[in-house]
Amino acid sequence: SSGINAEWPLRPGDYAIITGGDIAPMGKEGVTALHKVFDWGATSKKGLILFVDEADAFLRKRTETQMSEDMRSCLNAFLYRTGESSKSMMLVMASNRPDHLDWAINDRLDEMVEFPLPGLEEREQLLQLYYKIYVADLAEKGDIQIEEFDSDSVLSDIAARSEGFSGREISKLGIALQASAYASPDKTFRPEMLLERLAESLAANKQKSVWKKHEGIEGLVGT
Repeated sequence: SSGINAEWPLRPGDYAIITGGDIAPMGKEGVTALHKVFDWGATSKKGLILFVDEADAFLRKRTETQMSEDMRSCLNAFLYRTGESSKSMMLVMASNRPDHLDWAINDRLDEMVEFPLPGLEEREQLLQLYYKIYVADLAEKGDIQIEEFDSDSVLSDIAARSEGFSGREISKLGIALQASAYASPDKTFRPEMLLERLAESLAANKQKSVWKKHEGIEGLVGT
């Protein structure tokens, strides 16, 4: 795999996905892969949306002393191919560390949109969603049992206590609830499992906050 995910032949509404975490380990081949996707996009008659996930993984500041020559070459290739406005390609990037992006990358972005951590209402909606997916739906299929309790009330309480959680952390909490139900001797989900898994998630979130503060990135949106 080249780290570039695209569909062929070209279709209306073409898109390509580049994951920075995949480009970074490619070394010298990363430059070739980048040129290929830009060349491919140039042939699209309907235009191309290029999404770069984890952009900071290979588009870091050139002033960083730890940047390898291969990474610097990938950055330069990307800058070369995005130096002018294009009517045939739209560039969309995502990063949890925008402060690490090279200044020339930020200069190429017309708009920046911040996606903050979920608020109380969003957390409650996510908890309801993942509880349904990972617990309630399994009970409907007969895979597990659920001890009777007021799930709406308990999930609302957990939403209030999970301030600072990202969507991914809430999803992982849902997966942990499912694992708890399967691990119980009678495959029964009980309300205390919610509180136990929440306590573990809160401890993990607190530890990550300590790490972020130590690295000087406190306040940035986590994943």
